[in-house]
Amino acid sequence: MPTEPTLDFHALDLDTRQASALTRRAVAWLGALLLLVAASAVAMVLFLRSEEAREQDRRRTADAEWLDQTLRFHFRRLEGDLSVLALQARQASGPVSAPPPSGPWWRDAGLVAAHGWLPAGQADPELWPAFLREAAAREPGNAAALATMLDTTRGLQRAAYAGPLAAADGPAQQLWLAVPLFEQGRFVGDYVAAVPVDRVLAGLIPAWFLQDHRLVLDDETTPQAPVGGGARFLAPINLPGAQLGLWVEALGNQAPLAPRAFFAVALVCLAGMLLTLVALWRDIQRRQRAETRLQTQLALRTAMERSVALGLRAWDQAGHLLYANPAFGRLVGWTPQELIAHNGAPPYWPAGQGDEFEQMRSQAGDSAAPAGTEQQLQHRDGHRLDVLVHSAPLALASGEVVGWVGSALDITERRRVERLAARQQELLEASGRLVAMGEVASTLAHELNQPLGALSSFATGLLNRVREQRITFEEIVPVVERMERMAEKAGRVIQRVNAFARRQDMTRQPLALRPFVARVATGAPLPEGVTLDLQLPPGDGPTVPADALLLENALHNLVLNAGEWAPRSGRTPARVRVDLVSGDGQIGVRVADSGPGVPPEQLGTIFDAFASHKPGGMGMGLAICRSIVEAHHGRIEVERSAELQGAEFTLWLPLI
Repeated sequence: MPTEPTLDFHALDLDTRQASALTRRAVAWLGALLLLVAASAVAMVLFLRSEEAREQDRRRTADAEWLDQTLRFHFRRLEGDLSVLALQARQASGPVSAPPPSGPWWRDAGLVAAHGWLPAGQADPELWPAFLREAAAREPGNAAALATMLDTTRGLQRAAYAGPLAAADGPAQQLWLAVPLFEQGRFVGDYVAAVPVDRVLAGLIPAWFLQDHRLVLDDETTPQAPVGGGARFLAPINLPGAQLGLWVEALGNQAPLAPRAFFAVALVCLAGMLLTLVALWRDIQRRQRAETRLQTQLALRTAMERSVALGLRAWDQAGHLLYANPAFGRLVGWTPQELIAHNGAPPYWPAGQGDEFEQMRSQAGDSAAPAGTEQQLQHRDGHRLDVLVHSAPLALASGEVVGWVGSALDITERRRVERLAARQQELLEASGRLVAMGEVASTLAHELNQPLGALSSFATGLLNRVREQRITFEEIVPVVERMERMAEKAGRVIQRVNAFARRQDMTRQPLALRPFVARVATGAPLPEGVTLDLQLPPGDGPTVPADALLLENALHNLVLNAGEWAPRSGRTPARVRVDLVSGDGQIGVRVADSGPGVPPEQLGTIFDAFASHKPGGMGMGLAICRSIVEAHHGRIEVERSAELQGAEFTLWLPLI
């Protein structure tokens, strides 16, 4: 029968210091090995490059020497052929009709461009043969070079060269050769020949050499960069009297294959070793990070166990208590060791609450269960504790559940505070009702002040005129009708304020804002010397849903306040401006004055109830205005007027 896995909750303090020291030493050796492998790879690369450069220099030297010897060999053979031709010309006393029958110079007619006999008495360029005169006249320095060549043959009694000189048929270069003929020590003439350098290189250099190299004459027309893009070097050709240099450009890759193949194999081995070491390094790094996390988790668990106020405990699958932290022991008055060693029902579990383990397991296994369950525990001294319990399964990395973990949070003090807060809330609600009654009374006093004052004035005037018998019956009727209208208005004010105070829904009807604002603003009694400036658009303007009577009270109050504050700044003329401004889906009624404005320290309390800033004021006018505007789902703002430099109040109302 398979046994259930068990967990030892007391074997969690692992000593990882020795493992960390071994890991650090392994990392140090591994780092040194990585450096050694990298240094070996760099050394191999440098050695290969050095060997390739040395081999390339050796090849260049060998190629240059071979090229010099080959060309000099062919030119010495040409000198011999020209000596034969000179002797034949001397014996025939005229030009030779045909070249020698054999030899590489004469198999291709283009290798020798021109040749001829120059007797000793024709040193003057005017007496030279036609082909020699043409070459001398081709460029300014050609005559001097050819004359020097002829003088050298007479003076040194050996063949001499000149050039390379420009050819007659284009940019090609020709090399001139003069071979002297002496009889009994006396100079009798020169045999002169011209050979195209490019044809000589193409016809006399073996094909196997030209397959791997390109030969270019070193002159002013030679390109700065190699034509094929490869490396090139200059090979000087030692000819007496001629400055001949050839650029030898290697075609393709001439690097030796064997060293590179050996290096490639070694580099692959080193790369494999390096990848292996890198993989080992990463594995060691992961192990170090795992050890660091383990040490951190152990330190964190220890610190949490010592400092947490949340009671924790764990059971196995059979319901045996395996672990309890010190906080839970302090909560119930028992030590963790006593709780773990106790057999039977837990000593902190009150009778009549069922089985603690079954309740905890059902709560942890039910996904629809609340985040926590309120229960009661019994302290060791007998008093009850209110706790908030959470439970969760204890699972291994494979997902197998091997136990259950529960937490208990003491909420006894919280419940006591909640009960106290509930009693305080009842007292606050009672106080709020008293404040609301006072606000309603203040609102009624503020709003009824004007109609009742008007009624009192009309009644006093009518009574005085009746007593003095200075009024007729026809004059009494209009006065009484006007008093009736004022009384009806006072009644409507009482109804609206009563409904507003009880937070009842207002009767909002479509209201044309432009004539309404004009009527209320012109009907407000302004002090003497204060000018009303109405800036309203033509027509009825926008329409808003509003209770006309309440909105009239708010706007009337703002215009009266503006009229009272306008002359107090000393600026003349004292003005009150009323206009409309548009917003995002809203319309604003703006009332500005030329008074001193609202001080910055009063901006936060200007709309508070009973916060009056003028002598004799109740402090309810602006508070009522804000309440009325907010009841219309709008807002009221105050700022300094940019034009009048006084206060500027704006009633923002939503459009229909």
